[in-house]
Amino acid sequence: MSLPYSVRLAVVCLALGGLVPPAAAQDAQVAATRAAPAAAAGHAIDLSLNSLAPSGEGCRISFVVRNGMGAEIEDFGVEVAVFDGDGGLDQLLRFSFGMLLEGKTRVKQFDLAQKTCDQIGRVLVNDVVRCEGDGLTPLMCLRSLSARSDASTPFGL
Repeated sequence: MSLPYSVRLAVVCLALGGLVPPAAAQDAQVAATRAAPAAAAGHAIDLSLNSLAPSGEGCRISFVVRNGMGAEIEDFGVEVAVFDGDGGLDQLLRFSFGMLLEGKTRVKQFDLAQKTCDQIGRVLVNDVVRCEGDGLTPLMCLRSLSARSDASTPFGL
């Protein structure tokens, strides 16, 4: 006597350590994709440290950011940690990138007063502090964020 397909599938799933049946996994994936379409596709906010350049009595830090979230971001802000050349934490700073249109690349520059560029050893995105838009949260944007350095100074998450 042959067991019904659903019973055989349940037995196989239990034997494989309680894995989710393929149909249930697919339903969960579809639901996650509807909740965060861009995040499901991978990194949707690309942030790069483009350059560090002397400016007045400090260092001008330039970023390039591209919004690929599939929706407009009304206000985007990050907290970054700046480390000195020895690896010690020098300061925590918050940078606001403002509105990011979907698919748009934007350049933003910030001046770090009384800090020479050669004193900066590494920059790290510590957190996303603002990510406002239709259905967006800072956590969703943090999970969708990729960071890289186009400069000689290391930059990442």
